[in-house]
Amino acid sequence: MTKEIVERMRRHFDAQEELRERVLDISRKVIRTSARAITAMHRGDSKMVKEMLAEAQAGLAELKNVTRSDPAWMESGMVYSAQQEYGEAKIVQELIARGGLLTPEELKIPFQPYLNALADVAGELRRRALDLIRADDVAGAERMLKTMEDVYELLMSFDYPDAILPGMKRRQDMVRGVLEKTRGDLTTALRQQKLERALERAKRVKR
Repeated sequence: MTKEIVERMRRHFDAQEELRERVLDISRKVIRTSARAITAMHRGDSKMVKEMLAEAQAGLAELKNVTRSDPAWMESGMVYSAQQEYGEAKIVQELIARGGLLTPEELKIPFQPYLNALADVAGELRRRALDLIRADDVAGAERMLKTMEDVYELLMSFDYPDAILPGMKRRQDMVRGVLEKTRGDLTTALRQQKLERALERAKRVKR
């Protein structure tokens, strides 16, 4: 093998390493800003949500641009993780604000990270339901539970082996667990609400 061929291969792998570091850096930024957007949603900070989601979306566009020379990187775990976190943030935002479910096409992300994002959404919906219970908005918490049930039903329709959808069965089990815990919390809150109303009625009768 000639020295020229060896040098050519080294240049190729040097470029691959440089590209990997760039992709990893952007991916981490997208994941970080998406997580901050979700935290801001729970705080009701709409300005921060808008800023973080715009930054995350710009990061995904940058990933597409920097991998233009080697599109195979767009199917790497690093890119999928970034798409998943962004998808989760956008789906949570839409579900909380309007109760609608964004499609993969609307989010411009592939099917696999979309379904993974949808599975992770369940945890955020539970957090939202618990916040509503603490605020004595049991009806709102019931709506969140219904949304979680819809998400779970959708996910369960994808019955594929790990070779096709890696980790999906584990995620389905996770969502089931989150759903059951939330249903239990809501049942307790409803019983408490009924008891308080009964006590209030009893006080009025005594008067």
